[in-house]
Amino acid sequence: MRLRLLSGIIAVFMTYALCFAQTSKPSTTAGDEKSIWEIWKIQQEKPDEHGTITTNCLEYAKKAPTDPLSLVTLTIASWHMLEIDNKDAAVKLLKTVLSSSKTDALSTAAANMAKAWMTRIEMEQMKQALQLYYRKNIEYPKSIDLVKPFQKNGQPPLTDQWGKPWVYGLAEFKSLKKLGAMYGMYGQKYTIRSVYLGTNSELKVALKIPYASGMPLKPVKMLNGMPGKEMVQLESTDGKQTKVVLSIGTESSGITLNYAGPKLLILSDMNHWLVVPRPY
Repeated sequence: MRLRLLSGIIAVFMTYALCFAQTSKPSTTAGDEKSIWEIWKIQQEKPDEHGTITTNCLEYAKKAPTDPLSLVTLTIASWHMLEIDNKDAAVKLLKTVLSSSKTDALSTAAANMAKAWMTRIEMEQMKQALQLYYRKNIEYPKSIDLVKPFQKNGQPPLTDQWGKPWVYGLAEFKSLKKLGAMYGMYGQKYTIRSVYLGTNSELKVALKIPYASGMPLKPVKMLNGMPGKEMVQLESTDGKQTKVVLSIGTESSGITLNYAGPKLLILSDMNHWLVVPRPY
């Protein structure tokens, strides 16, 4: 029942999806930030409330389709769809994010986040094709191109979302290396990953990471508050006493500052968002 309800909400929302691709003059107001903050509080306090958070995110996007912060809510909603294994719904939302032609820091971060999760989903499709190949040949292919005929719903994606070929190769069983060579067991195991995501390419593994846990930062003070040129000093909350300074669109250790509004700052690490109050 929950899945059907959420899928229905997404189906209604998709009527408005074209707005993201066509809008050229986005607007952000303090009122928008209040709604984002309410969504974020639920996200942090009750991350398992998938239905509530997804509904709130999509309602925000529906009411404010020209607001760049809608890209934040869509990616958060897609994460919750993946958490309840509704990949089809997640893909629809992620494709909507990717339909945006805007190139500001927030839109770019949202696009990269969408590409990261789409890449993980598509790698799952590739792994399914590899399994189909294995069932017929009792071994995995030496070249990933050989799986083309083994995808039930069309050709499997041979590249990640950045257009880079999968890093694929056959692997050996370390404990049975000599026996494998003796009895022809080569081809019974493989490795696959995305160039960009590396060891974080697996969907199931990525979904186990608590939301925003990879960004243990809090803002300390604004060093420059000029709109469009904001600069903020942040310090770590994990006891390492790390201090970083970020301006809009800049990166440190994989974390970028993407938005600085009247009340909020929004950062990302290509997997999750981090929404924090703006310091003064």
